[in-house]
Amino acid sequence: MPMPQGSSLYGRVVLIVERSWVIGSAIAHALEANGALVLLAKNSRSALPLIDHPHLAAAILDGGSNFLCRQLQVRGVPFLFYTGRNRTHEQWATAPIVQKPAPLAEIVKEMERLLARNH
Repeated sequence: MPMPQGSSLYGRVVLIVERSWVIGSAIAHALEANGALVLLAKNSRSALPLIDHPHLAAAILDGGSNFLCRQLQVRGVPFLFYTGRNRTHEQWATAPIVQKPAPLAEIVKEMERLLARNH
């Protein structure tokens, strides 16, 4: 199946940090269907080596590991939270939040918005 080259996610590398394999892989498939290249990590520790990917464009985080958020910020990589909480640590208050559970289309749209703002 050809990649949708008109999508704003086409060719963009997105890191997903999600404890639940089922949720993480569903988000990954939705982003990939819109042309993104996805790196998937189960937790902040396994995500750390992935944030050094030379073309990392953005990240979706299921929680707010301050260290991981700081490392992404230092690298200029925008991120959003996909979480059941309605707020995060105040240091990351400007990062968008998509409330769990949300339709996959909403997550894709929010990622497109995030990348458009930070392009």
